[in-house]
Amino acid sequence: MRPVFELAHVDTCLPDYWSGHHLAHVQIPVRPRMSMGEIKSAIRQELCMGSVMGSSEDARLLSADIVKPDEEKQADAITRAAYAAVSKMKPAKKGQRQFFTELGESDEDGESVYAFFVFVRQD
Repeated sequence: MRPVFELAHVDTCLPDYWSGHHLAHVQIPVRPRMSMGEIKSAIRQELCMGSVMGSSEDARLLSADIVKPDEEKQADAITRAAYAAVSKMKPAKKGQRQFFTELGESDEDGESVYAFFVFVRQD
């Protein structure tokens, strides 16, 4: 059975304040007024690079450079499910086009703010 994920935005903060999560998750740098397309693209980049954190089996398979031959089908299914979850993302407020509007403009030497997204199994 193919896994099904929902991608949940769980926090937006400086990386020092993120306490982590055991489920598979990614972080993306954010700036004020990002579009949903930009957010999805950034998450896909993290998946593509294998920059998935967490201590779950899903996280291990999503971040592995090489998987065992007997894990290939499982890793492929999980990867497809993760990308599908990104594609299905919708704004919480219908019609919202800009995100992270509460962030102030940062100066050149300011720290980057990150949004953290967790892959939650729905199956």
